[in-house]
Amino acid sequence: MIVLPASSGKAREPVFVLGGGPGQAATELASDYKEGEFADHDLVFMDVRGTGEGHALDCPGGSDETPEAYLEPFLAAGAGFAACRDELQRHADLTQYTTMAAMRDLDDLRRAMGFETINIDSGSYGTRAALIYIHMFGDHVRAAVLNSSVPVENRAPLYHAAAAQRAFDLLVEQCAADASCHAAYPYISADLWTVLNRLRAKPEHVTIAHPITHAPLQVILSASGFADALRVMLYSADAGRRVPRLLQDAKMGNLAPFAEAAMLSSRRLANSIRTGLLLSFTCSEDVRRIRPDEVARATKGSFIGDQRVRSQMAACAIWPRTHVPKDYYAPVKSNVPVLIISGEVDPVTPPAWGKMMLRSFPNGIQVILPAGHTPYNDCTVSLSTRLYAAGIAKGLDTSCVSALRYPPFILPG
Repeated sequence: MIVLPASSGKAREPVFVLGGGPGQAATELASDYKEGEFADHDLVFMDVRGTGEGHALDCPGGSDETPEAYLEPFLAAGAGFAACRDELQRHADLTQYTTMAAMRDLDDLRRAMGFETINIDSGSYGTRAALIYIHMFGDHVRAAVLNSSVPVENRAPLYHAAAAQRAFDLLVEQCAADASCHAAYPYISADLWTVLNRLRAKPEHVTIAHPITHAPLQVILSASGFADALRVMLYSADAGRRVPRLLQDAKMGNLAPFAEAAMLSSRRLANSIRTGLLLSFTCSEDVRRIRPDEVARATKGSFIGDQRVRSQMAACAIWPRTHVPKDYYAPVKSNVPVLIISGEVDPVTPPAWGKMMLRSFPNGIQVILPAGHTPYNDCTVSLSTRLYAAGIAKGLDTSCVSALRYPPFILPG
């Protein structure tokens, strides 16, 4: 746990920060908060069970010793996670890792620290955790920020493919509406499918710089690895603005720029997630609700296809599951004031999920930013600060949102 004390000298209700994933350690987010932000509040970062140092439920995957694995599709090992399961079970009961259990831990911490009420700052999967905490202990929540919402209706990863395709299609539309971008990249979708079809026929060897040593490194790009890497790139609006250029280069036979960009974004994501915890949470809470006959329909026409869903389902087939009370899925109605932040081109939790989450909170509002996943900037900090100060979301001045703009597309030269 990390606590960043209020710097103003007039500390109010603390802000408890909930990480995403699932599987992200909250303490790793502490460095993202600039000095002076949320000056009237202590910031509390508690690593939920299974994420912190010494008790992390992690599984072997990409590493800086074997960085080529960063370019393999996430969870591609499927049933191969049995070896990790067996290793983790030597010191952990994998049935004891659920969102509800983690939120009981959080409330135990709140009481131990002597706080009657807290604020919550959450992102991505952390918004699901926040929803469950409010459902269980809502009387102790003053206000909450839900950035990139994951309501219980979102049975991850069933909708990942459609969300990523939507984000890509919006990117194509935005480029077409930009004269310079359209002139440079008139066939973005065709470029993507040309590369994917070529890689389906034969994966390609690519030489790039090692992410740490910068020595030459040979990697293999498959169609599924390429598609998953593209999805991860779209998490960031900045990285997304490079995609048309990268796809054009790839179509022309130069895959190295894409592979290098993919290595950076996929490495960052892989190193932030404890895969074993992700499986413990999602296998019991989400994947168990996915019917095999739904997969083809949910992923049809997407550049990712069904690979991610079927890989995660295969992993969950051998992973221990635990009973999840029906109360976990019960509709939540709470008067807690919430600010729901959504990125317009979010490739995993698009604004529609935020709109659905808003149904639980009659005293909440939603703002949609020109951004990707979990946008965090001066505007979101200002909105969150005012929410925590006033304890009211309705009527919050959101004018800073209208001043935000997408970064420019990266053009040739």
